[in-house]
Amino acid sequence: MKTAIGIRWYPRKQETLLRSLETIGHDYTVYPDGQPLSYDLNSKLLGGHVGCFKHYYRVIEDLCKQDVDIVGSFPDDIEYSNGWLDIALRQFKANPYIGYLDCFTALGLAHGKGWRHKKGWQELKGGWGTSWGGAYLFRKEVALKWLKHPFILNHLENYKSNQQIDHAIPEAIHQMGLFQFYHMPSLVKHIGMTSTIGHKHRRSDDAAGW
Repeated sequence: MKTAIGIRWYPRKQETLLRSLETIGHDYTVYPDGQPLSYDLNSKLLGGHVGCFKHYYRVIEDLCKQDVDIVGSFPDDIEYSNGWLDIALRQFKANPYIGYLDCFTALGLAHGKGWRHKKGWQELKGGWGTSWGGAYLFRKEVALKWLKHPFILNHLENYKSNQQIDHAIPEAIHQMGLFQFYHMPSLVKHIGMTSTIGHKHRRSDDAAGW
């Protein structure tokens, strides 16, 4: 399955981008949020600085213009496990009704859902406020649908600057009636201790199973 991956980048006090890309194992495009990229990498600037959710939206929208089957937009501060994408693509091939596969499973989420000692893909049900993670992969046709979903369009227009991708996307997918899956162990982990909007990494944000 042809896959397009976009990496969202914004300057950090301690840069993690190059360390992250060493582990990705797949072609990618780096999408700076309004700031020119300071590295010689395949990159695409979509416009000025718009903030977390709006940048995520426009990156997915741009990825969907490619002739691919799967799209995903990831932050610039994650390390990828060996074979992560192959594991995800096998799940897409096995289930035609997937809303998203989240490649990041937080330790706190795994404990809360009783997944601590489980292996493989775990289904999660519910929308806003029932999960967090944000390293989503979608079939392109699903991404094109949620890009036009009324909840997402309303959120895009009215959201506050710190509202999270990982609450809005599950809500839209839940309303669409599609499956949400998280993998045990997590397929990626965060290597940045502070997000670009100032959120501090907590123990509950560690990658489950690492």
